[in-house]
Formats: sequence, C-alpha cells, structure tokens
Amino acid sequence: MAVALVTTPRPGVKHFIGIDFDFGALKNSGRRYWGFIAVLGTFIVLGGAAWLLYFTHGGSVMAMRDGSPWGLWFTNYMYYVGLAAGGLVVYASVHLFGAEQFRPLSRIAVLLAGVFVMMALLGIITDMERPWRAVWMLLTPNPTSPFVYTGSAAGIYMVICFVDLWILITGFGGEKLARRMTLIALPVAIYLHTTTAFVLSMNKSRELWHTAMMVPIFLSSAIASGIALLLISAYVLTKVTDIRFKPSMFRSLSTLLSTVMIIDLFLITVDVLSVFWPTSASSGHTLRFAEFLSGRYAWAFLPVLILGFGAFALLSRRKTRHLPAVQITASVMYVVAVLFKRYSLMAMGFSYTTLGQKLPIYFPSAAEVFLALGILAFGMLILTVGVKVLPMEVPEYEDAEVTSL
Repeated sequence: MAVALVTTPRPGVKHFIGIDFDFGALKNSGRRYWGFIAVLGTFIVLGGAAWLLYFTHGGSVMAMRDGSPWGLWFTNYMYYVGLAAGGLVVYASVHLFGAEQFRPLSRIAVLLAGVFVMMALLGIITDMERPWRAVWMLLTPNPTSPFVYTGSAAGIYMVICFVDLWILITGFGGEKLARRMTLIALPVAIYLHTTTAFVLSMNKSRELWHTAMMVPIFLSSAIASGIALLLISAYVLTKVTDIRFKPSMFRSLSTLLSTVMIIDLFLITVDVLSVFWPTSASSGHTLRFAEFLSGRYAWAFLPVLILGFGAFALLSRRKTRHLPAVQITASVMYVVAVLFKRYSLMAMGFSYTTLGQKLPIYFPSAAEVFLALGILAFGMLILTVGVKVLPMEVPEYEDAEVTSL
C-alpha cells in the first residue's frame, strides 16, 4: 500500500503534474556543472548547424552513398535502443520478480531508457531530408517493411518509459499500477529489440545479416550493454548527487552483468564457428566474415572480442568482482565493445555488393559526426538536468516496500 507523503514547499520547487521540480538545485550548482552544460550546449549548436547544412546541401555532405545507405545514424539507432534495455531489466526485476535490491535504481533506469530511445528516434528524424514527410508513413504504412514496426515500437516504448517514470515518482496507482505498466512495457521492449534485429535479418540479399542468430545476438548484447551503462550511471550519481546506493546492489548488478555477458559472447562465438566450420561453410559467408577477422574491418570487430572477453574476465573472479574499479572498468569496456559491434553489424551488410563486389569502407563525414554528437549532447543535457531537478532518489519507505506477486 502506497504511503502519502506530506511535502513542505521549498524555495525553488515548482509543483507540476504531481511532481516537485527542484529548480533551486540548478541555482546552487557549481561551476563544473555549468561548465559541463556549456560544453553540451556547444555540441548541440554544432549538431544543429550540421543538420542545417544537410537541409541546404542534401546528402552530398554525408558519407553515405548507394553502396552504404545506412550510416552512423543507423549504428547509433541500434546502439541507443540497445542501451535502453538495461532500464527495462532493472524495472522488470523489481516489479515482476521482487528483486528489491534494484529498487533504488528504478527511477534512473526508466529515465535512461526513455532518453536513449528518444535519441534513437532523433537519429531517424535527422536522417530524413524532409522529416515532415514521415507523416505519410503513418498514413500509408507498408506492412512488409520492418521499419514500420521498429519505428512505431520505439515511439510507443518511449512514451511508456516516461509514463512509468511519472508513476514511479508520483506513486499514482501504487505498486499495483507499476506492476501492470511493467507487464505492458516488457513485451513492447522485446518487440522493439527484435524488430530492430529483423531489419537486418530479413535482408535476404545481405548474407551476414540474413540469419536467425541476429535476433538473440542483438538482444543479449543490448541487455548487457544496458546493464553496464546503468552500473556506470549509478556510480556517477553517487559522485554528483547526494544519492547513495548499497554495495549489495552493485554486487548484484555486476553478477547479473557477467551472466548476460557470457551469454552474449557465447552467441558470437557460435555464430563465428558456424560460418567457418568446414562442413557448413559457404563461400559468401566466409569471404565476407574474413573481412572482419583479418581484413579491412578487423579494426572494428576484433575490439568486440578483446574488450568483451576482457570485461568478462574482470567480473568472473568473485574475489575482485565487488571492487568499484573492476566493475566500472568492465562496464566501460563492454559499452565500448557493443558500440564497435553495432558498427560491425551495420558494415557487414555493406562490405560487399549483392553481386559480390567489394565496397569502400564507410567512414562518417564531419557533418554526420557533429550531427550525432549534437543528438548525444541533447540526450545528456536532459539527463544532466533531470537528475538535478527530478526526485530521482527512492524514499526509504518505498525502498522497504515488498512487491506482492
């Protein structure tokens, strides 16, 4: 049963839609905080300028061509959608499985999920030369296009995340409504992540994409990188805010992370073995995958294996798994590893033409880089202001509440 709290109005606090927005915390922030805000603002302006350049000059300012029609924006879309998975895992663990040790992270987890899906959608919007024409996709959708399903799923999931955050902060509906929202969010999130993978696996003409393994590999790496990002965010919150988390929560989170890591690494290893195993190898697959193990794209794929197995090795030892330095290092390594994996996944379909001809390596142009940095800075700005203004700390009474299943 939710307990109603009586709050005393404080200077700088504005009550709106049932939430106390503490704008006074912004006034009390130091120079480092506002310096970081200024840096983010600079990148947002540069990103806006890059988008304006795209509007006025068209696709000529981008490195994407007929051979590589999906560039940095699609890499980031896959990456950001995957990072949002960590919030779902923590949120569902609390409200469906009674994992009370994760409850203090529930609000920041849902906020991260919503913001990262929003950033993924911004990548799609900014890639359109005339984004207002997207309304025609809604009015005349093509049911055979996987983009219809993954795009709509991302928008629905983003809305669900922000509604969930409002419910968690206001306590509206109590634990019962929070659990029901989890039952809605969980299938939508699975739907989002699988349809994103289907965008690749349903391309019959792209040999390394056209495999059913693409879906579980995408899901496992998304959950692992999302949990790793959440662990990093929890440590950052303890440094920049007054929020404190129990060491047991970090131990549980790192144990969960190492478990998902080994599943993800196992799936990658199995996929590589199936491509090169003598009795099952096909020339098209081996020719293309060799580019990523010893050829032109080895610089992008080998770090996936090195950083991935290295991060798991750090967390595999029970004696050192609880150390903050080990947890943060392993988490950063895996977040970077999955970024390289997303680029590799995108490049696997465009390393060769459908006729078997080699294509030049895709590197994003300066306009693409600044546009991507602008979107990242915008998302970071929302998170930076959000953790200051919104009540991210779960009250003690709520922390002690037991979920009834």
